[in-house]
Amino acid sequence: MLSQKLMLFVIVFATFYALFAYGQKVDISLYFEALCPDSLNFIINQLHPNWEDIKDHVNIKFIPFGKSHSLEGGTRFVCQHGSKECKGNRIMSCALHRIPDQTLQVQYLRCFMDVYKNVVFSDNENGSKCAVLLNLDSTDITENCYNTKEGTKLQLQAEIDTNTVGPKFVPTIVYNGVFDQRLQDRSLSNFRDVVCGLISQYDSQGCSRRTLISI
Repeated sequence: MLSQKLMLFVIVFATFYALFAYGQKVDISLYFEALCPDSLNFIINQLHPNWEDIKDHVNIKFIPFGKSHSLEGGTRFVCQHGSKECKGNRIMSCALHRIPDQTLQVQYLRCFMDVYKNVVFSDNENGSKCAVLLNLDSTDITENCYNTKEGTKLQLQAEIDTNTVGPKFVPTIVYNGVFDQRLQDRSLSNFRDVVCGLISQYDSQGCSRRTLISI
């Protein structure tokens, strides 16, 4: 029991120490997949609806790879939900690489994840309407990234990033570089409260409109 308490203290301490080290913003890494129902649910029902409340207090990084792996140096990729998921992961890597603004990235993912699920009915679905909504050049995404070595490079980097965490569940949400199963579990249903709980450690007014959880 003592060792478990000590371990929990170390995890929480490391999380809060990193919080201040990163310039008083919560650093979030989201590991997800294009055709994962749980990823879709998290982005649509947790991340996107609460983004306006937390956006000024977080740095967020999206890693679309999940339980995939590369073969032959990136010549091929194998994905949990099949080749169409590999296609979606690669498209998102290319698009996100071309969107410097976090809010626009969130808007793009909210659109893409919802639209791309229709790829199971149409092989031609590539989420291009989401690129158009954000004034992105969908042809550039396809021809200059998805169909080139750039797309391969981005997915290989996503694989490296994902393997450093080794997610057992998708999506996996990591705060300030420290994976915490307790925060992960809470985030799937109360993402806003988890983030606001971390924000409150340095800014008590950061998320003042609702009750914060105790972490």
